Amino acid sequence: MVKRKLNEGEKEELEAEGELPKRSVRKSEDVQLAWFVGVIIFVFVVTLATYSWFEGVKSFEFEGVDWVYEDDVDYYHGRFENLLGRDYFYNIYLKNDPRENDVATEGTFDKFKYGLIISTSPEFDLCRGDASRVMRDLGAFMVDGLGTESPKAGSTNEDVANGSERLFATCDSIENRTIVIIDRGDNFVAQDVENVNCYTISVGDCDDASAVEKFMLKVIKDFGGD
Repeated sequence: MVKRKLNEGEKEELEAEGELPKRSVRKSEDVQLAWFVGVIIFVFVVTLATYSWFEGVKSFEFEGVDWVYEDDVDYYHGRFENLLGRDYFYNIYLKNDPRENDVATEGTFDKFKYGLIISTSPEFDLCRGDASRVMRDLGAFMVDGLGTESPKAGSTNEDVANGSERLFATCDSIENRTIVIIDRGDNFVAQDVENVNCYTISVGDCDDASAVEKFMLKVIKDFGGD
């Protein structure tokens, strides 16, 4: 059976009886549908842009290193080729955003001997916070990232050194090794003027690892040539 098209009079009669939506109703529904589709597209675009922005914030390049913020562990993960050019990559983990680390530095951190001593002051020995924890990361960085030998423990106090079987190590007492001294004071990192293989990391707060992390960042920048 072939359906016959309704003429205008019949359409108007059916509209009056409520069997067809009136033209104004149909137009309103079309507008609502268009708005609905537009909102869906807008939400999709905003969601995609927000996701891309967050991914961009979490991944960035700084000092020649590719970094990713790992929010599940609250660390900044960097990966770079061994600074001696050996065929492997080193993974570094920082508590603080490397782009925002404003600890002051003095000198050029590119003079290192193979032998390494990490020497701490009696004042720093009392630290139990993040600054103390990151000492292990510093040793790993120097050995695997830079290429020194495993660090020997030292003290800047001769009596403490003798009583604890550590080496007495200051910038003045040893010149044929790399010396990294960790002390308490205002946050800064400096290369010794007379003994260029000796570096002092001054830590202001035992719960703040930024000075130690700044030393590693400065080494990457200066020794790596970027």
